[in-house]
Amino acid sequence: MKRVALALILAVVVLAAGCVSSGGRMGTSSTAPTSATTTPASSGGIDFSAYGKGQVLENWAKFVNTSVVYVSKGYGDIARHYFPNARILPASEYKGGVAILSPADARPLLRGKPIVITVRDYFGYIVYRMGFEFVGADKGVMAAFNRDGKAYVVFTGLSKAGAGAAVDYAMKLRGGAKVPAGDVVRRGQFEGVVLKVIGDNDWNGLPEKGEHWTVEPFSTVEPFIYYWRVVDGENVTVRGGFIRLVNGSTVHIHALGFNVSIRVENSNGAKLTYVLENINPKLMVLPEGAKVLDNTTVEFTTNESSFSIVAKNVSNYTVLAFGDHRPASGTKPPEVFLKIMKDINDEKGAFVIDGGDLVYTGTVEQWAALLKVWKWNKPIFIAAGNHEYQGDGISIFHRLFGPTDYVFSLGGYRYIFANDVMNNYRLSDEQFAWIQRQLEMARERGERPVIVMHAPPYDPRPGGDDHAMNEQSAQRLLKLMKAYNAFGIFSHIHLYWNGTYEGVHFIITGGGGAPLYAPPNEGGFHHFVILTMGPDGRIGIKVVKVSP
Repeated sequence: MKRVALALILAVVVLAAGCVSSGGRMGTSSTAPTSATTTPASSGGIDFSAYGKGQVLENWAKFVNTSVVYVSKGYGDIARHYFPNARILPASEYKGGVAILSPADARPLLRGKPIVITVRDYFGYIVYRMGFEFVGADKGVMAAFNRDGKAYVVFTGLSKAGAGAAVDYAMKLRGGAKVPAGDVVRRGQFEGVVLKVIGDNDWNGLPEKGEHWTVEPFSTVEPFIYYWRVVDGENVTVRGGFIRLVNGSTVHIHALGFNVSIRVENSNGAKLTYVLENINPKLMVLPEGAKVLDNTTVEFTTNESSFSIVAKNVSNYTVLAFGDHRPASGTKPPEVFLKIMKDINDEKGAFVIDGGDLVYTGTVEQWAALLKVWKWNKPIFIAAGNHEYQGDGISIFHRLFGPTDYVFSLGGYRYIFANDVMNNYRLSDEQFAWIQRQLEMARERGERPVIVMHAPPYDPRPGGDDHAMNEQSAQRLLKLMKAYNAFGIFSHIHLYWNGTYEGVHFIITGGGGAPLYAPPNEGGFHHFVILTMGPDGRIGIKVVKVSP
């Protein structure tokens, strides 16, 4: 009897020390809860001086007692998955140790730290990281710090998905993974990292069957996966657009043209719902039973493994183009831009081209102000501008509009969009190779190419050269455009210009609302352009002046 009693006592002691057994639901890329015994937090907290950058996060389980986990309301399932033998206590009692917290509960704890959670208009909760702000429910935060002489390890995020991603990443570190030092924020007695999860389709913070998680830390520019997701166990690949969001078994696709192809590999016949955004339903051959949700969105459900949504045969159609509608400073979109947007919406046309410079410096507040009024009744295709494609704005741009280099065809024309602002107004060798392939494809298909970029290859103002592309890239681009009879649409210079340079015909439409760079008689007026894309490759050009 004494031996039995002793065995029972030892079992209780082991459980109280936080010995964690493996188990729970697992996703394809998740790390199982480990069975390592942890050391309780010392009274002095974490000795940060004893660890290099990133090593506090990597050794987080040494500093806290994982047999007790403090949890926000509604987050208990995450705790039970990753800490199946732990005692779960409410977040209101948290005074050190391990916590899985909602953004509301984490916000006061992180106040004053180099990674904080705060609130911004339009976006709600956001993550602030050393001068950068990040939006989206897919963000997680893992932080370790000392407070009142105790060690704190906090897993949180902008949603349950973000918090679950933070714990998932911590378990990988506990299993021996290394965190990239460049992604770690280290200051004083604080160390943390911002994470992004891709693949948590039901947004519950748990990697489950039918999901494929990717959890990555980052410092400034978020990781994006544009074209591929696992949805209900099906491998869904998209061309002609990008997967903006997956919600359960619904795939939201933002079209980047008029031919969107979807392939489901190794299909088991599961029915998936697709919401196709940024299209012109009137010009598309829609699947049977498709619902038109609004002027630019359709929804349909199918179990087909391979299909395409293509345009009808069109010719002699209209395109509306403009650019540079940022304010002179601050956040409020210019009134003249709002008028231009209304006028373009009132015009008939297949789609809209925006040449870039959407906001002033790309901050979250500026994007919020724009998105509140950003309402189009036609698909709109964007060329990245230098003003929004910087700082916070880069990640927000990709979240909203996807990749910056893309191509599509419609009615005898091939539209080639490329980012010429991210490398000091230069195009890389890889970009040039890609552009030439697209030009060659246009020739093979009998289409006239249309090049769309932000910065033009030539500044037409008297004595002006400061707003053109890098000279070497400009000459190389002009040579290609001339060889393939390409037409060009650019902005960046705040004026209207229509002309030929080095044998290449292009327009500059940069009067969308930003401060003008020339007098009215030299094109310095607010405007948009109506382009008639003729069946013989001839393009009609009409500029529409808009008064402030």
